[in-house]
Amino acid sequence: MYLFKRFLVILALQLVILSFISTIFVFNFNLEREALKKQSKQFTELIAKQAGSFYSKNKKNFNPKDFLVFIDKSIGIDELASSFAITRPNIISIYLAEDINSGLVKAGVDQNYQKDDKADINRNTKFFFNNKYVAIKPFYINNQDKPYGIVRVEIDNIPLFFRTLSTNAVFYLLLFLILNNQAFLFYLWTKKKKPAGSDLEYIKESSIGSIKIMQKILNQIIDDHDKDKRNK
Repeated sequence: MYLFKRFLVILALQLVILSFISTIFVFNFNLEREALKKQSKQFTELIAKQAGSFYSKNKKNFNPKDFLVFIDKSIGIDELASSFAITRPNIISIYLAEDINSGLVKAGVDQNYQKDDKADINRNTKFFFNNKYVAIKPFYINNQDKPYGIVRVEIDNIPLFFRTLSTNAVFYLLLFLILNNQAFLFYLWTKKKKPAGSDLEYIKESSIGSIKIMQKILNQIIDDHDKDKRNK
């Protein structure tokens, strides 16, 4: 029973330490995610500017795939994503304003062609959080007042989760060891601070341990004495 209680105390202590480290991880992950949002918006804004310039020249022969091929060949999607310190977007989509207004496509925007956070298309809840971030930016052609279309970029948050974990893994491990070491030192300190006679079970265990040590010493002395007699 005594060992079981001690096991429960150790288990509870480990859970408290892991909960504390998990809180720090969540804090670090949220910082990384906010940085990803900011960088994704800047990435999408650059794509939107390129889209406006491209379709100003190719309005009659509009094809979203042609633009994406143009961007990949001229700049490079991977190189562009790397320069903004984001993972490669899962999806880069181009939607025309006329298709959005007619209801032909669902782009996840409101009436002002801004991102609608409540739209189902902009969310993908998995592992207890929205595991994708969507950045949307309208683009214009020929200096028109109304957007000609929007650029929609989807980035997965799961790689960010593992990147945060791997980047801070050594820190989390050291923190775990330090907290366990401090807990052990505190345990020793409280044990030494216990006044004599305050814990009968503690005294009983200490007495039995002392008697066993004394018995071992006496047996050793007797054996040595018997050996000396035999040698004589």
